[in-house]
Amino acid sequence: MTDHELNLLHRYLDGAITPDELESLEELLRGSPEARATLRSLATIDAKWQQLAADEAFGQTHTAMVTRSVSEGLEATDSVEEHPSLTRRVTSSSADSVNARSLTPLWLTLTALATALVVGAFGWFRGLDNSPPEAERGIARVIRIEGDGTTDNDRNVVNGAELFAGEELAMQRGLIELAFRETGVHVIATAPLRMKLDSNQRVSLREGQVKLVVPPQGVGFVVDTAERKFVDLGTSFVVTAGAKGSEVLVLDGQISVDDHDGTSADLMHEGEFARFDRDGKIKKRTPARLSQALPELSLSATHPGDGSFRGAVVGYNSPVASVKERRAADVIGRDLLPLIHSRFKDRSRLEAFKQGEPLSFRGIAGAFHEFPDRTGLTPYSRHGGWMAWYHGQVIPPGEGRYRFWGYADNHLLVAIDGKPVFEASRRDSSFKELGIERTDNPALPCLIARAGFACSGWIEVSGDPVQLDILFGEHGGNITSGLLLVEREGDIYEETFWGQPKWPLFLTEAPNADEAAEFKRLVDHLEQKTMGSFSVSEDAVWKVHN
Repeated sequence: MTDHELNLLHRYLDGAITPDELESLEELLRGSPEARATLRSLATIDAKWQQLAADEAFGQTHTAMVTRSVSEGLEATDSVEEHPSLTRRVTSSSADSVNARSLTPLWLTLTALATALVVGAFGWFRGLDNSPPEAERGIARVIRIEGDGTTDNDRNVVNGAELFAGEELAMQRGLIELAFRETGVHVIATAPLRMKLDSNQRVSLREGQVKLVVPPQGVGFVVDTAERKFVDLGTSFVVTAGAKGSEVLVLDGQISVDDHDGTSADLMHEGEFARFDRDGKIKKRTPARLSQALPELSLSATHPGDGSFRGAVVGYNSPVASVKERRAADVIGRDLLPLIHSRFKDRSRLEAFKQGEPLSFRGIAGAFHEFPDRTGLTPYSRHGGWMAWYHGQVIPPGEGRYRFWGYADNHLLVAIDGKPVFEASRRDSSFKELGIERTDNPALPCLIARAGFACSGWIEVSGDPVQLDILFGEHGGNITSGLLLVEREGDIYEETFWGQPKWPLFLTEAPNADEAAEFKRLVDHLEQKTMGSFSVSEDAVWKVHN
């Protein structure tokens, strides 16, 4: 490799690469096996230095490799979905992601990388590392598992488990998140699942859904199904396999779709979807390019009327925790847990908060960056976050079974008659402590959740009034978005071209003409740019019971 090519690799690892250089690097990695191998080696050595620095600084003997998303214009926020072409490897503790590179001077990192390549320092690193011998480490490590998973040798899979080449993973329900050591490939898979880990660079998917985020050092990673072989070219994509065939949706970058006999190969780019049936039929669709930006609706959230589902937005007057604590803990969610545990009867903790104007629930859809300003909460301590709580009696559209769908940055919780039934918050939300069962669907893409849309279990109602409580809010800062939909069992919904039903937006009163136009604008944006959708139906409104 030339000095210029090596410099591109070093600048990428150091986070100093420019957009033009990144484009050159991605082109180099696609066409050069030597470049991909060199970057994998450099990234492995770099990760060792980061681990040693973090252990020395914090006294930790156990760290994990994760990928951090960096998106143009939103780098410092927590509401950006991962962007694979800019992914970097960092060390993380269980409570707080720490960029260990900031603990190691740039000159020391580059010198160490060069020295390691010259003198073969891999053995020396192993001598300093307290981790198990290489022979005991698998090709991938489980970051988390929700549900029961086993391997083909009847080994139960738990958080932190090592997965080895040749093992087949099976799950009947739940979700598993794992990362490949050498390539940094991040995988989220949902049950029912049968997936074999062939090697560091390949998995065979027999059944289930997998979402992959592939950094540059993982270029060439393969997902093999019965119908096709999907080869990464630096991207994020979702593959589904089942009895009827396989599907692929490219979220970012591009992939190569190959026949197993090698007679043909086709490129698929960002936003493209394809279905390959067992009978040989192929269906493809190409929407507009994806976009990270969600619009914020200008719906009036205050001055509730007689038929409004009422609420209040709360926040802190002054900082309530140190910077370190804010990063490691969800303060506002933690302070509202007693309210939830009391089935929304104990309101004593609310006295510590500042409240905005009375709210009228207008649905949860789109961005909410200006919500505190529009609802009279400002000025308040932005670092402490804010929370909107809606409470009252509503009448379901009819008796039957319902379930909720959605996601939020950071908090979203729905309770019926005081019992929490749906939680679609980010992983750092204190609401996770409630242990509310949910199912994640990574094949239904959304901006802020790696695991895609979440859904609740089925909830049976008689059609009589029920107590409804909704909590929606932000951990800290003001970059916030969310979506709350509802499905009624037995109803048939129109589907998007990649198979997501257009479930109705959860509303407690029918929208007026201006609101309907706003919702239409948001739906158009979702379908064309972020591959999401919903519908607005008066038949799905849960009306307020006065």
